[in-house]
Amino acid sequence: MSHRMYICRLAGCFVFAMFSCASLIAETPASSPTTSPSWIATGKTSMVATDHPEASRVGLEILQNGGNAIDAACAVSFALGVTRPQSTGMGGGGFLIARMADGTVHVFDFRERAPIHSSADIFENFAREHPDKAPPSRCGYLACGVPGLVAGMFEVHDAFGTQPMSTLIQPAIQMAEQGIPVDPHYVKSTKIVSKFYEDYPELKESCGYVYKTHLRAGNLRKVGEQLVQPELARFLSVIAEKGKAGFYEGPTARRIANRMKECGGIITEEDLKSYRVTRRKPLKATYRGYEIITMPPPSSGGICLIETLNMLEFVDMPAIYQRDPSQAIHHRVEAMKRAFADRAHWLADADFVEVPTERLTSKAYAQSLAKNITDRATPVTKPDNLPQLPNDSGTSHYCIVDQWGNWVVATETINTRFGSLAAIDELGMILNNEMDDFSAIRGESNAFDLLQSNRNAVEPGKRPLSCMTPTLILKNSQPVLALGGSGGPRIISSVLNVALNVIDNGMSLEEAIQATRIHHQWMPDRIVSDRNLDVSIERMLRDRGHSFADSHSTGIVQAIQWTQDGLVGASDPRKDGQPRGE
Repeated sequence: MSHRMYICRLAGCFVFAMFSCASLIAETPASSPTTSPSWIATGKTSMVATDHPEASRVGLEILQNGGNAIDAACAVSFALGVTRPQSTGMGGGGFLIARMADGTVHVFDFRERAPIHSSADIFENFAREHPDKAPPSRCGYLACGVPGLVAGMFEVHDAFGTQPMSTLIQPAIQMAEQGIPVDPHYVKSTKIVSKFYEDYPELKESCGYVYKTHLRAGNLRKVGEQLVQPELARFLSVIAEKGKAGFYEGPTARRIANRMKECGGIITEEDLKSYRVTRRKPLKATYRGYEIITMPPPSSGGICLIETLNMLEFVDMPAIYQRDPSQAIHHRVEAMKRAFADRAHWLADADFVEVPTERLTSKAYAQSLAKNITDRATPVTKPDNLPQLPNDSGTSHYCIVDQWGNWVVATETINTRFGSLAAIDELGMILNNEMDDFSAIRGESNAFDLLQSNRNAVEPGKRPLSCMTPTLILKNSQPVLALGGSGGPRIISSVLNVALNVIDNGMSLEEAIQATRIHHQWMPDRIVSDRNLDVSIERMLRDRGHSFADSHSTGIVQAIQWTQDGLVGASDPRKDGQPRGE
């Protein structure tokens, strides 16, 4: 019997089991469709939650036409490259976790890789020789890692897809050809990036595609105006016809390599042809009777999430939250601070350096850290003169559940808004700037203020450290919550906040998404929230020794929850997404 047939035969057993354990995660039933906001959807059998309404629609239509969650994920991924060009696309990469209806878990790492001709000092040398130019690890062709998204989607599809990939890419082709109305998040992104072009006007020529196509040479689109991407439509058609080889070999690979050579990049045809997706073992842990399944290195998200949860498990968080919310926030902050300190020191691509994953995610280690949490803020001894964190940038997350009980969580990215700003113009493909996620210049933080050790230094073929945190949460061996997010290091804290709000505080998914989020990443030594805290709570936290950032920022969360009434999907209203369910 084939694996796919086996999964379908298990469908009936899965649905029965899910209904039997539904009440174990949410005390609050799902809101009725008539009272739910547009960013909440309910369904009995299927759900797609993305950060763009059209991508969610595409995913649900694939499910309605008989496709499974993997088919829908492929269609959603390519659709997001059209609808969220500031966040993701074929020039990027990501991670995907699939839990199939038979209970098997499969982890796909299609993170970008450093080119063969890269080196640990490549960005230091460039910055020293060109001090007046834009940061070389953040914009321009040198900032690009070898893209993995297309390879990732075909690897996932080859393993579990049931419909032709050409069919799954077709909705993205149509949207690129016919155009889509832009939304507030896209418009805000173009405004922010336009200021970067003003600071470095030479980019208008060297990175002209984004400037001309998306910024319209300074005449920025308004909400509702059409974005048509004919070059991208033609390129998607090539991928639909020729598959993975249409990207990594032949004319496309030569075109990418030639453009790199012309513009100071170092990706070669050999880099593209040798790119491989890596299958990994998922990170697994427990928290108050729930099972956590999340991403291992080169993502830091899974280790940081588990380490933080492990520390909080040694405290009666539900009781503290009811008694004194400020103390509950204090404990969250102190646990996050310790996890991020370990991130800075230990984490990198485990294929290149030894990462003590087992130790960092152990209950014993967490207990040793939790013992040092007092009623006062733990001081951080390094300087605190780093800039403010940017808001959600070039990353997109989606969650999918199909009628057979297959669950998918995936996070994909080009790193910051519109990636490196570099593009292969005739392909309409914006390139990532993931090289900035390495320790690009020793002793300096990256675009998200993250300080990282030399363990994360650039090496040929290495994958840069990531904060992406696609996560599944199970109860009694059945999935009850899928979530992940975008927003650099705030991905980790946003996933943590939402999960704790559901598990510890008994909130509905809608309430958990809406609740105030707290972030701390060790350095800078300050609490970041997405809105003003209650005055009395902030005062009590300051009395404990905490300081606060001057501005607000957060990650963007997409999630699906199984409740006693069925599926609830949430697409964070902070990014204008909408889920779709049936």
